[in-house]
Amino acid sequence: EIWYLCRQYTAEQAMQWGLVNAVVEPDRLMDEARAWAGEILAKSPYAIRFLKHSFNAEHEGIAGISQLAFDALEIFVQTEEAQEGVNAFNEKREPRFR
Repeated sequence: EIWYLCRQYTAEQAMQWGLVNAVVEPDRLMDEARAWAGEILAKSPYAIRFLKHSFNAEHEGIAGISQLAFDALEIFVQTEEAQEGVNAFNEKREPRFR
């Protein structure tokens, strides 16, 4: 209906249908947006970064998937597991993963 008929709907209708999370008066919009942003900023930056890229990956095709993969690799190389792999390679031994 929404896509094919291109009807105009009220914010209240969108709220009832679950298409929006909140309806605020225009003069309160920036305050509401800042409150949401502040709550998001209190969360894990890496988690937010992964969520953002995973949501965008579907629409950005291979570029979106690539960005998600590079983000994951960046985090992985900082782990003890990755460091053990590097050390084992440099010391010419089998890695001892836990």
